[in-house]
Amino acid sequence: MLSTFCHRPSGARHRKVAAVLATPALLLSLTLAGCTPAPPEADEPPSQREGGTSAPQEETPSTDESPTAGGGTPGTDSPTGGGDPSDQGDPTADEQPADPTEPPSSTWQAPEDPTEEGPTAAPELPEVDGSLDDAIALPTDVVVSLSSVETTSIKASTPGEYSGSAVVVSVTIANDTKAPLPVSSAVVSLIADDGEMGIPTWAAPHDPLYGEVPAGSTAVGTYVFMLDPADERSVTVSVNYSAGEPVAVFTGGTP
Repeated sequence: MLSTFCHRPSGARHRKVAAVLATPALLLSLTLAGCTPAPPEADEPPSQREGGTSAPQEETPSTDESPTAGGGTPGTDSPTGGGDPSDQGDPTADEQPADPTEPPSSTWQAPEDPTEEGPTAAPELPEVDGSLDDAIALPTDVVVSLSSVETTSIKASTPGEYSGSAVVVSVTIANDTKAPLPVSSAVVSLIADDGEMGIPTWAAPHDPLYGEVPAGSTAVGTYVFMLDPADERSVTVSVNYSAGEPVAVFTGGTP
């Protein structure tokens, strides 16, 4: 075989050697060709060419080409087709809520003299004076008189009562007005000339004024005051037939 191969013509031997030498080069070219990536296709989206999974981006339609969903004017936010956009929405949206820390408005004004004190006592009621025997006419068309002023001795009969001398005063109220006269709030007091107060008591014959005095009628109430001694004392009897009304003031001596 060796001798046969060696005696072949030189041209055939040259082609055989060239073919043997070309085979590795051909295999290397094929291998490199298999590793080269294929060129991207023109119509394939970039995300698919790169093997990504993200969704393709949507193109924003032009406002000049597509109308709004509600049929309104293109390029506006109004969902309706007509009307002024300023008429839409909450009408109170522009109102600002009240500040909870702001004090409420008030019409109160500071006094000119902050050191001045307010009233500390009830206003004085007008008084009309007379003697124990007089009938005192008040400016309210009411006439007050003392039916009697007597002295007596009280004997305690119930708890809280006291025994001793007392003055019994009977008061008559004549209603010369044209309306019923309430007298349940009538107040009668007695004071001696030396400043000693007669102490009211509910012992008999205590029977005060109450209810109303009809127009043109009269009513009598009896009041008992503990006073020691009670005989021959100079006293002042004040009668206020109704709260806030004028006062009849009687002065004189007890029997």
